[in-house]
Amino acid sequence: MPGATNRAWGLAAALGSAMSCVGLRLMRFYRPVFLFALCGLLASPPAWAQSPAGPTLAGELGGTLKALKFPGAPELVWRVQLTRMADARLDLQLFADAPGARMLVHVAIDPTLDAGTWTLREGRLDPAIWLPRLAPQLSPALAGAVAEGDMELRGDGVIRGGQIEGRVAFEWRRGAVRHATQGWALEEIALAGNFIFGQNAARWSSVSPLRLTIGSISTGRFGARNLLVRARMDERLLPQIEEARVEIAGGEIEAAPFTLPLSPPGLQVALQIRRIGLADVVALLPTGLAEAQGRVQGALQLGWSKALGLQIGAGRLDLVPDEPMVLRLASAPGLLSASVPERFELLPAWLGPLARWAAPLNPGYADLVAIELGRTALKVESLEVRLTPEGDAEGQTAHVLIQARPALDGTSVGPVGFAVGVKGPLAYVLRLGAENGATLSLR
Repeated sequence: MPGATNRAWGLAAALGSAMSCVGLRLMRFYRPVFLFALCGLLASPPAWAQSPAGPTLAGELGGTLKALKFPGAPELVWRVQLTRMADARLDLQLFADAPGARMLVHVAIDPTLDAGTWTLREGRLDPAIWLPRLAPQLSPALAGAVAEGDMELRGDGVIRGGQIEGRVAFEWRRGAVRHATQGWALEEIALAGNFIFGQNAARWSSVSPLRLTIGSISTGRFGARNLLVRARMDERLLPQIEEARVEIAGGEIEAAPFTLPLSPPGLQVALQIRRIGLADVVALLPTGLAEAQGRVQGALQLGWSKALGLQIGAGRLDLVPDEPMVLRLASAPGLLSASVPERFELLPAWLGPLARWAAPLNPGYADLVAIELGRTALKVESLEVRLTPEGDAEGQTAHVLIQARPALDGTSVGPVGFAVGVKGPLAYVLRLGAENGATLSLR
């Protein structure tokens, strides 16, 4: 049955192509592992495969393939074993190996090649080996990062009417990614998903939500934990994020459902902020405060694109009322004291020394100076943060209103109110504070 056997080699190529499509969508670096199926196009069927149905016959093809085009890319060693059984059924074993990667696919099909089964028996990738190779291609920021864990791919399905369909499951267990030079680490990574594809291998989707968890996230300026992302992939290969939340600064940030385009990559998401510790916000962002205690809550729009970078949208933050807030200003001479006299002038100035002798000190002046220089803490009665990226009537992109009174009893200063104004792109201001520790001026 020469025609059927010839078609078997073509089927090997088709299966490899279909599996390559699925693997590529899951993890881009899986594609070379499947390309070994091209052997069906690279070589003519061996002589034994031309024989009519009869005794069990077997043969093997193999070779190497330089599938990835970047410096240091490994060669893929592939091998295909084709066996024709006594009942004319065809049995194929497809193998592929590279440093830190291994794949084994089994295919059993009837003589017509219209019906059969396939099983991805083994699919493994070692992130410790592959991340250093791929990091420069994915992002320059990943160069120097190291990874660990076990990545595994499993799948099975049927061949119906000469078309391949089935299910593939991907899992990354005990994962971690660290960058010692940049000072960040992602620990306790777990990633799992199940996908199906139909008669057209390019049309596939999630069986159940893709689930990503990261136990802890640490950087030089902040930490977070218990990141959870659940997403589905539709037939357009667009991740639909159904749930995303993370614990940070003693509170939680949760995203409303959104779509995450991959080509080109971009992000537009609405965030809900719950009970975030103000002390961590002050340490991370330029707020004009030396230190703060208490929690804030609110909502914020956030965007990102490769072309525009980080984009801060409209938002609002307010004081969590059930927890006291105390803050201390960064030194801002004249913030409060410039609007009040140091002495009360009871006599006209033309009296000279007599007028100065008769001018008693303002008892609140020294207390105001202590507040504006950050020596005296303030107990906050109300706090409001408004973000207006397009600019308000005064051209401010952020505006912080604070009403407070001295935290210590015995001062002669009652309630004080002041504002922090930001002019200029919010993304630049936040990046300036995060990277350089800059602070804003109070007015």
